[in-house]
Amino acid sequence: SGRCLRYGRYRMADWSRLYEHRKSVAARYPAGIWSVPIAKRYHTVLEPIGTRGTRVLEVGAGARGLRKRLSGAWGDVSYVSCDIDRSTPHDFHDIEDVTGVFDLVVGLEVIEHLSLESAMRLVERAHALLVDGGVIALTTPNTFYPPAYLRDATHVTPFCFDELGGVLLAGGFEVSAVYRLHHDALLKKALKRTLLYPLYRVLGIDFAHQIMVVGRKAAG
Repeated sequence: SGRCLRYGRYRMADWSRLYEHRKSVAARYPAGIWSVPIAKRYHTVLEPIGTRGTRVLEVGAGARGLRKRLSGAWGDVSYVSCDIDRSTPHDFHDIEDVTGVFDLVVGLEVIEHLSLESAMRLVERAHALLVDGGVIALTTPNTFYPPAYLRDATHVTPFCFDELGGVLLAGGFEVSAVYRLHHDALLKKALKRTLLYPLYRVLGIDFAHQIMVVGRKAAG
C-alpha cells in the first residue's frame, strides 16, 4: 500500500486524549472484538454510503481499483487518488497537496503503514477535505488475527479496532460503525462462526482478517 503523509510529532496531551477516545469506543463493544459485527467485504460497507456523482478521495490508492468498484455500484463517481508511488498515475502524491472537497475519503490497508503521528495527520487532513456530513472509511489488519499484521514487514503501527476508532474521534469525527471483514467459502465460514467459535474465544484470537471503521464529519 502506498502512503502520502509527512511525519510530525505527537504530544503527550494527545496520547491522553487518544486513550480516552479509545476507551469510549471499546465501551460500545462489551465482549470486545466478538461484539463487533461482521461485514462480508469493504465494498459492501461502502456501496450504500454513496451514489452517482459522489466525490471520493482514496489515500494509498495503489492500482486505483476502488474507482472501478464504486463506478460499478454507482454508475458514476468523481474519483481522486493519492499515493506516494509514482510508478502509477495518481492525482496527488502527498495528502497535504490534495485540493478540492469530498464526500468520502477511503484508506484501504494503508494506515498500518504509518506512524501514529502520520496516521493522526491523515485523519485530520481528511476531516479538513470532507464536506459537513462527509464520511471517512478505513480498513486495517485485525490485531486479533496476528498473521494479517505480522506477515508484512512494511507495517509500522498495529491498530486495534477501538484504537482506530479513537483516532477518528481524536481527529474530529463521529464513529458511526465498526466492522470485522470476513468472507470465506460457505463451509469454512460455518465452521469458523459456529463450531470453532468457542475455541477462538478461549484463545483470544479472531477469524476475521481485517477491521473497518467508518466515521462521519458532523454537520457544522
